[in-house]
Amino acid sequence: RVFTHTDCEADIYLKMPDTDTMVIATPWKNDKKAFYYNQKITCMNASGYVKVKGKTYTFDSSKDFGILDWGRGVWTYDNTWYWGIGCGYVDGKPFGYNIGYGFGDTSAASENMLFYNNKAHKLSQVTFNIPMKDGSEDYMSPWTFTSDDGRFEMDFVPVMNRASNTDFKILCSDQNQVFGKFTGKAVLDDGTILEIKDFMGFAEKVHNKW
Repeated sequence: RVFTHTDCEADIYLKMPDTDTMVIATPWKNDKKAFYYNQKITCMNASGYVKVKGKTYTFDSSKDFGILDWGRGVWTYDNTWYWGIGCGYVDGKPFGYNIGYGFGDTSAASENMLFYNNKAHKLSQVTFNIPMKDGSEDYMSPWTFTSDDGRFEMDFVPVMNRASNTDFKILCSDQNQVFGKFTGKAVLDDGTILEIKDFMGFAEKVHNKW
């Protein structure tokens, strides 16, 4: 879709690969009417361009990717979620992951999955270890990610924080979406270990009241 702004113009096309995807219907313990139905697709081949202040960035569908995050639901008023995603190539094959928790009750099933060569590999619980400084999250210092099944163990070096904070007391949105490089290991269902090095992705913590 073409997007234009005073200093920005974009026309990007994402092609859906023949791949498994993550789909989940998440309930809330404290509100039986609340739910979130969500699909996430990684490794969508990207083509097109973005032009910023006269400089054009062109996407090559043979090596560049985008993602889809689609959802519908009835949410509770006060929520904090953690979410991370990345996609690229590992050993010449498309590799992506979706990790997250905190939004609703994921005790029965998590949204954590690996995608390798278009096949899904289910993970258990993943924890975002965000460093603290003076009692607050220090988003631009290195993070780590750990999993209770040992299948997603990563170091994360931040590059940029797309931060946004709106606070009207009864309505607020505090967002920290941090882009950076993941290094570590991801383990497929058959025990194959993928060594990950400087793999670009993002991870975020978002708190909303609305």
